[in-house]
Amino acid sequence: MTDLNYRRTDFAPLRETRYGIGVHWTTWTLPREGEPVPFPEAVEAFDVPAFVEAARCAGAGHVLFTSTHAKQWLPGPNPVVDEILPGRTCERDLLMELADGLAAEGIKLIVYYHHGTDLKQRGAEDDEEWVEAVGAYEADQTRFYDNYCRLVSWMGEHYGPKMIAWWFDAGYGLNRRPPTPWDRMTAAAKAGFSERLVCYNSGIEKHTLYTPYQDYWAGEMIGLKFRPAGPLTPSGLPWYSFDCWTPLPGGGGGVWGIDRASREVHWPAPDPDEVAAYLEGFWTCGGAVTFNLLCYQDGSINEEHLAVLEEMRRRYR
Repeated sequence: MTDLNYRRTDFAPLRETRYGIGVHWTTWTLPREGEPVPFPEAVEAFDVPAFVEAARCAGAGHVLFTSTHAKQWLPGPNPVVDEILPGRTCERDLLMELADGLAAEGIKLIVYYHHGTDLKQRGAEDDEEWVEAVGAYEADQTRFYDNYCRLVSWMGEHYGPKMIAWWFDAGYGLNRRPPTPWDRMTAAAKAGFSERLVCYNSGIEKHTLYTPYQDYWAGEMIGLKFRPAGPLTPSGLPWYSFDCWTPLPGGGGGVWGIDRASREVHWPAPDPDEVAAYLEGFWTCGGAVTFNLLCYQDGSINEEHLAVLEEMRRRYR
């Protein structure tokens, strides 16, 4: 692919879903109480039918589900990961079961992926084993990008049209590792389904365009204040929002999941009218919205937050 002939994938399949739910369900997600079980056991115990039913009750047209975040450990098989660092995959193919269960309800699947190699740049601890094994510490980044493309390509081929989009986090981390083969990475992301949508996140409410080889704006948001304007973003991409509607007190970030710092705190749900106004702002500009909901280790979702989207289903579905 080259800049001159890259054909942006049609955003309509995601736009037509109108809104959906996202969850940060990862190696650090906690149960409602007590100590977490090891990640492979949590994958085995994840209640797919109950999760799909929650998405249906929310009126979700799509679900954005994390394949990795922070620690590189996939909730399913991947022989490329097994080759790079054995012991970081799971026998149960949770993503496939979710894709099939959601599809039965007419709900589309978006997969979130974080390459897991830039956290130290942002004040967090890197997954040192993975960073070393994948080649991210090497001065020549060729092996890292080869591994990245092989890993992503295998997932694309494996899940095929059941996955309509990728949401790639930490594009800024990839941009710090030049020369970044964006064209090859996007081609790998579309393996198995050429119409799969791709975006690279540049940060909260940022329009930095690292590459033209993407199809929609990542739209990371905190809170419900942002309002789009015009048919496209300032970077020329279709509007989309992945919104964490639970900001931290005093600002400075959002509560994306249930971990040690967030489990014991009551996070009030937003006002339904405010959520409706947010949705309508994006719809007016041809966009779609994913609301990040707080999810526990068994796959259950905070009921108070889920109830807000049940009200959106009554209003709009």
